Formats: sequence, structure tokens, C-alpha cells
Amino acid sequence: MGNAATTSRVTAGRAFGGLLAATAVGAAGAGAGLLAQRRALRRLQLRPDPFAGEPFGSLRGRPTPVRADDGTRLYAEIDGEERTDLAVVFSHGWTLTQDSWHFQRKALRGLGRLVFWDHRGHGRSDGGGRDGYSLGRLAGDLAAVIEATVPADTPVVLVGHSMGGMTVMRYADENPGLIGRRVLATGLLCTSSGGLGEVTLGLPALVARTTRRVLPRALGALGAGAGAIEKVRHFGRDVTTLVEDLIAFGPDASPAAVAFAEQMMIETRMDAFADYFRSMITTEVISDCASLAAADTLVLGGENDVLTPVEHSIKIASCVPSGRLEIIPTAGHMAMLERPGTVSDHLGDLIERAHKER
Repeated sequence: MGNAATTSRVTAGRAFGGLLAATAVGAAGAGAGLLAQRRALRRLQLRPDPFAGEPFGSLRGRPTPVRADDGTRLYAEIDGEERTDLAVVFSHGWTLTQDSWHFQRKALRGLGRLVFWDHRGHGRSDGGGRDGYSLGRLAGDLAAVIEATVPADTPVVLVGHSMGGMTVMRYADENPGLIGRRVLATGLLCTSSGGLGEVTLGLPALVARTTRRVLPRALGALGAGAGAIEKVRHFGRDVTTLVEDLIAFGPDASPAAVAFAEQMMIETRMDAFADYFRSMITTEVISDCASLAAADTLVLGGENDVLTPVEHSIKIASCVPSGRLEIIPTAGHMAMLERPGTVSDHLGDLIERAHKER
């Protein structure tokens, strides 16, 4: 990737962190905000780190080209290509990549054909047109991935985190005849079926209301590459790291995992993260979840998730009476990187049940 494209991605990630930080700093006072920033960064750096030295992003499968229905090139990888008894397709969250499943990729190898892919505008996938970064495109992209990576007679388990969970729900909505027949099970981690426009991100009520009012317009300008980028880029990388830690993670997250998530965020295409987020927070009903009832459904929520609060997981589970709901203690939105063993164990059980249903 050329330097100009790389700079655009880095600037975009920092700009988004700056947009959120600017709101908080403006409410608290610039001097107090900068002092709090330095203290928070120091606390993060001194925090015990169980994953220090973990080679995040080093696990690779066989690259498999995928073409979406609009011609956009999507990037996918297959682990265990020889397996045709069961495929597990993992869809990552907003501003992440398939590498966010790092721990699950290690733990679940051998349980079937594992498929990992990058959403358009994320990771190694190409970007699409501005009208392509919306919730309406997600199901079609997942369908293209399944068609390209899974043999036609192989049953499937769909796993999604955050926007990836919305992808799974949208796919079920658009393909109800496949749920319970070809798609035997679904795993939904820290996601939402709607109402994200009311999420406070853990901010005080006044700040949250201000953010909800200005953020959609700011994201529109940011996605178009307007001057909003230059107005906030001075906040720098320290702010994006703190935004990840304070908003995306729980209270005792690994600094190495936070840094890894921050790196994925700043490398996400500017138009993709701005437009997808705007689509998520302005779509009142993402899914009614009705189609999920035909499959074995697992809903995992993080106790300290402020991006898709645990109430959103409870709501999804309430719409799927046969589903299983598990709340992961002290975990934030990045539960698969915070409590990897717990998440992997639950997904492993889901996959094993799907094997028995075949």
C-alpha cells in the first residue's frame, strides 16, 4: 500500500479518537482533560500485562480471493481446508480485522474448516464505493465469502463480533431458509440488534447527548475527507490508545491487546469506519432476530461493554428463546481479546454441538 493511503488510514483513526476526545475535553476543560490524559496513559503503561509478547496478527491461513456482488475484492483465509464436515465462518467487528480472532484461531484449530475474512475497507480487503459502507451490504458480503470458501454441501456455523454479529443477523434475515438447515449454529459476541444511537459510551448524560447530536454530521465530514481531519489530528496516537482502552476494553485489559486493537483501528480506511459507524448509530432496527430461532444460537455479552452494552445482548437473547446467553465478567467490548479462554471455550462448545447435529 502506498504512503498516501497509509497516511490516510492513520489520520482517520486518530481523527476519530480526536472527535470523541474533543467532546470529552471540551466538556471538562482543556487543561484538566490533558492532565487526565497523561495520568490515564501512565496507568495503562504500568498495568500488568498477561499478553505481553503475544504475536498478535501472526497466524495465517490459505488466502482465498472473494468477489462481492458489486465486484469489490474481499480478503479471506481458510484454516483446515481439508475439512468438509463443518465450516466455521468468523466475521470481525468495526475497525478491526480477521486477526482480532487471534486467540480463537489458535484454540479452535482442528474443530473444522475455519474461515476468517476482512470486511470491505478493513484489513486486506479493498474498499468499495461510499454507498457500500452500510449495514445493508453486510449480508451480501458474507454470502460471497461463504460461497467462495465453503463447499456447497458443508454445514456452517456463523460467528460474529460487534458489526460482525450484525452481519450474521442480517444474513439470517435475508436467508431464513438456510438457518437451521445449512447454518446449524450462530455465535454472537458483544453485538446489537438496534438502538445504538442511544448508547452513551459511558459518558455523562450531557456529553452523551451532545455527542449523539454532532457525531453523525462529524462522521459524514470525516468520511468525505473534509477539514475535520486536520482539526483533530493534533490529539495524536496517545488519545486513540486511550479511547480504545476506556471505551472498547474492560477495566483490566492487557496493554498489548489494547495496542493491537488501536493498530487495527488506525489502519482502517477512513471512509469505511466513518460510514459504517454512521450507519450503525442511525439504524434503529438492525435485525428482529426472528430467523435465529431456527439455529443453535449463543449470545455472549461483556459485563463492562459500553459500545454494545450488555442490555443489547440480553435483548437479542430474549428474541431467541432457545438461545443461550452468557455474560462474561469484567469484559468490555473486546471480550475475545480480554477473556480469550472463556470466549474460545463457549465457541468450542457451540461448534461441538453443531458437529453432533449433523
